[in-house]
Amino acid sequence: MASHKRYVRLYRTLQFLLGPLLCQVLGFRAPRCDVPSAPYLLVSNHNTDFDPIFLGATFRQHMYFVASEHVFRRGLASKLLTSIFAPIARVKGASDAAAARSILRRLRSGANVCLFAEGNRSFNGVTGPIYPATGKLVKSAGVTLVTYRIRGGYLASPRWSAKRRRGPIEGELMNVYTPEMLRAMRPEEVNAAITRDLYEDAFARQAQQMRRYPGRRLSEYLERALYVCPDCGRIGTLKSRGDRFFCPCGLNLRYSETGFFEGAQVPFPTVRDWDVWQEERMAALAEMLPENPVFFDDNVRLLRLLDGHESKILETGRLSISAREIVCGGRSFPLASVSGMALCAAARIVLSTDDGGSYELTAPPPFCGRKYMTFFEKLKEVRESHAV
Repeated sequence: MASHKRYVRLYRTLQFLLGPLLCQVLGFRAPRCDVPSAPYLLVSNHNTDFDPIFLGATFRQHMYFVASEHVFRRGLASKLLTSIFAPIARVKGASDAAAARSILRRLRSGANVCLFAEGNRSFNGVTGPIYPATGKLVKSAGVTLVTYRIRGGYLASPRWSAKRRRGPIEGELMNVYTPEMLRAMRPEEVNAAITRDLYEDAFARQAQQMRRYPGRRLSEYLERALYVCPDCGRIGTLKSRGDRFFCPCGLNLRYSETGFFEGAQVPFPTVRDWDVWQEERMAALAEMLPENPVFFDDNVRLLRLLDGHESKILETGRLSISAREIVCGGRSFPLASVSGMALCAAARIVLSTDDGGSYELTAPPPFCGRKYMTFFEKLKEVRESHAV
């Protein structure tokens, strides 16, 4: 109880001293929210690293945030974060029952909790699917559910970019579901309500408003999101420089301040549309169940994730993937033994294996971990369809 009171005091002090200032600097605008029903579980969509700041400044009540486990492995910054906010750790790519237990324990103690139910920031501007177990978690908690939608975050801070852009970000309280309302809903109905409340398509909204998000080197590292060239069909040949996005085959586009592509011949108007197409290409590739590596990257580092948010370097070498295995240097992971795969930040791959192991694959930018993740997911879909 004493430690909780200390966290609340620190939280409120920072909320008062820094909240309004940071929101002004980051371009976030939203009315203050005061939810009288406590405790509550706040669920929001997630598009920028600053979303916890936005929500902490908007909601008057103290809350604990659920954070990806990699946030706890940043040395001094992580120690400062945990000492002030005591976030709840969740391991991406794994079925993390420990995180669910921590969430329930905090809620049942009377504290509020904020959960980003997608578990990932969007690469293409469209809200991703929420964790399937979210509805069950909400039902088990027996507390008020609050849903919140952030708009403009993707264009102001694309996940694939290292640069923030100037431009408006807004927030809106969507719904407050009382415990009585939730008791009358099935877990899948709770999931459907959250999905509806959180859904945001940055480009559909931008097509109506055409707001500007100026910045430096607007296209830099876009190849961390888009990895298949629509002109030549090759994977991993796309490059970025300044506001240009191009391929050696001759494709040459400009990423504009509105987030739309410009050029003499534009194959797709937005990252969203391009991404839909490349996912279809990856699905077709997965259908072939290729025995040989379909693409590779050099100078990739493999780490074993240990208890206590520690890690150990195992290999540094070439990373490749086929329908049979993912290989880094001299270490091979048969895909049949990989129980989960996820992305942290813009490009770090997290693997979970059937024997309980957790690993991370990382390389300097503009390394694209997303193509490995997408190919793995499409292979899983192919095998599941063949098993029916």
